[in-house]
Amino acid sequence: MKYKILIVEDEPHIISLISKRLDKELYDITVSLNGNDALRLIKTQKYDLVSLDIMLPNVDGLTLCSEIRKSNKKTLIVILSALDLDESKEKAYALGADDYIPKPFSPKLVALKISSLLKRRFELINMEIKFKKNLQHDTDLKRFYVNNRTLPLTPSEYMIFLTLFNNPSKIFSKDELSQILYNNDIGNIDREGIRTHIYTLRKKIENLSEDEIIKTVRGTGFTLYEN
Repeated sequence: MKYKILIVEDEPHIISLISKRLDKELYDITVSLNGNDALRLIKTQKYDLVSLDIMLPNVDGLTLCSEIRKSNKKTLIVILSALDLDESKEKAYALGADDYIPKPFSPKLVALKISSLLKRRFELINMEIKFKKNLQHDTDLKRFYVNNRTLPLTPSEYMIFLTLFNNPSKIFSKDELSQILYNNDIGNIDREGIRTHIYTLRKKIENLSEDEIIKTVRGTGFTLYEN
């Protein structure tokens, strides 16, 4: 799958310089020549990276930077600007820019920075989504997947399963799980309530997998079952 990149620049020759350095096999490139058009695009499309000039017709690049950050925290933002001032750089970074490259610039360096940022972003995302066999956990969405299918959980079920998932070698007693729910302001659920939650969790998992994911250790508690 290609990375989606938006280049916002009102000077066509600069667009050409950047585009020629980007591998078309890796990047799906969209170009915008003014702020209004760019604003429409960022509100209707999702991009992996946006390259922004600051001085643009209609809507300036810093405003666009702020708008991107409001709608998408993961989109990378690279500022390419002739304003090589500390004040401009500080404002750009404060608004959420990931890099600031003064003009004139080396097209090769810009392409390398774009590649490096996207590679780092990929690594971070894959660190956040943890894999344990057929289980996946998306920490941003606070959602679990079993065999790539969503596991529907209530807040208390999610907290119990998250605790077991993050500590697969540890056995948690009913009292410990009850205390964890209480500490996270989910409610005062007693031992019998924990037993019921575990039962319901297992039933939901059974709809998505034949594996025994939650194991009962007799007389002790529960743990994440790993073959």
